Amino acid sequence: MKVLKRIALALIASVWAPLALADGHGQSLELELRQPPTTLAVTSIHFGEDKTTISAQGDTGAYGKVYASYDLTYDASRNSGSVKASGRGFAEGQVAAGYANGIWYRDAEKVVMQIVIMMNDGSQNFETIVTDPMTNSMTIHTYALK
Repeated sequence: MKVLKRIALALIASVWAPLALADGHGQSLELELRQPPTTLAVTSIHFGEDKTTISAQGDTGAYGKVYASYDLTYDASRNSGSVKASGRGFAEGQVAAGYANGIWYRDAEKVVMQIVIMMNDGSQNFETIVTDPMTNSMTIHTYALK
């Protein structure tokens, strides 16, 4: 009797589970760029036992002159992990501030970061950042979330 109940529950679950998931999750997410892709100059990279800190600065469209720091912690492989970041932008007497969390991974000699940024004005951004230590630069694609 217990076996029949388990089989019946398994059949019900196998029928209902796909229906519960069939609510548009397969659609792609389309984000708009908040500003054109920008390039910052990497000003320093400090390697530590537990983390690496990358600092950068440059001129951006929406946020003016930007200074940012990225703290990358390692996973077991030391080829990826989590990232926390903070930055300030200065434009026309205004100061924009933001902090971020996300992930990073190594792609050959480049470091790719994907982060969500919370800005002091309440806006939120998703950024994909590719850091190239060979050219001392990072390219940033900033997408509006809110």
